[in-house]
Amino acid sequence: MESRERGVRMIPAIEFYLGVKRSALEPDELIRAVHVPPATGPQYFSKVGTRNAMVIAVCSFALALHPGERRVGTGIGSAAPTPRRAVEAEELLADGVDWDAPLDPALLRRFGDLCARAAAPIDDVRGTAAYRVHAIGVMARRTLTWAWNDHLGKRAA
Repeated sequence: MESRERGVRMIPAIEFYLGVKRSALEPDELIRAVHVPPATGPQYFSKVGTRNAMVIAVCSFALALHPGERRVGTGIGSAAPTPRRAVEAEELLADGVDWDAPLDPALLRRFGDLCARAAAPIDDVRGTAAYRVHAIGVMARRTLTWAWNDHLGKRAA
């Protein structure tokens, strides 16, 4: 077997995940590090599993607020062939939301709906596609509420 050294390469997360059980990692490569910039605001993660223990997620949702940039980042897991963002939901909050006021309940519902719409799940042994879409919307609303309350200086409930 021939050995060759190619050096180090950096792959953005958006380019790393290629499909179900497929990544951009070559057979002779390993992941040495994951670079994540420091948080600039509240971050929350929520997952639905079949029990309250270490278990593969039925689906998951992550949210990061970046108040200084008036921006939010989202991450949807186990509800599409690859991890994905809810870009339309992110844009909703970037466009004209008062970052110094409580969230409008209608805006919160719209955010959850857009996050659910960004999912493309399948039915499998862990859950149905319909359940995953519903759960993503619920988790999106909850994590945004928690993060927004932290951002405004309120204790997350």
